[in-house]
Amino acid sequence: MEGQLAPFPMPQPIDKHLISQMLIMSTLWKLSFLFALIPLAIGYVILTSFASPIAFGLFIGAGWAILSRLIPTNGFSFPNTPYSTGLIHELNEIRLNEPTCCDSAEIAWETIAVRCQNCRTSHLDRARPDLGRIRNDGLLGRFRLLFLDGHPLINNTSED
Repeated sequence: MEGQLAPFPMPQPIDKHLISQMLIMSTLWKLSFLFALIPLAIGYVILTSFASPIAFGLFIGAGWAILSRLIPTNGFSFPNTPYSTGLIHELNEIRLNEPTCCDSAEIAWETIAVRCQNCRTSHLDRARPDLGRIRNDGLLGRFRLLFLDGHPLINNTSED
């Protein structure tokens, strides 16, 4: 699937590959809550029998992962996912509707907005979350991805 996306950090064209990647990332993001339950349960079982630093680390790490999924940040919206169903529907509508901004419209999702690559008209003012593309920024990029949890580095969503 990753081979059909534009290489990082190039703008990603709004096409069926982007929509399917967004659906996959949304599913994986939601399933990570369930995957965090496994080390939480193992850590709890070990901690009830005897004190172990590894079990405590499992318990705290998994608990932190679960809390990061449950605590709302933007306007008390729940779930706090960078890959919301509403965003995926908006992108799909942009993909399906014929753009009227210019004669040869090429719509792509840049870092801060969905824009036409020819006339620079903005179609959606939403920052791009991590799309699961192979990155070339090494260890620093992995830490950024870990801390931001897939959310975009910039937040330019307008409050309604």
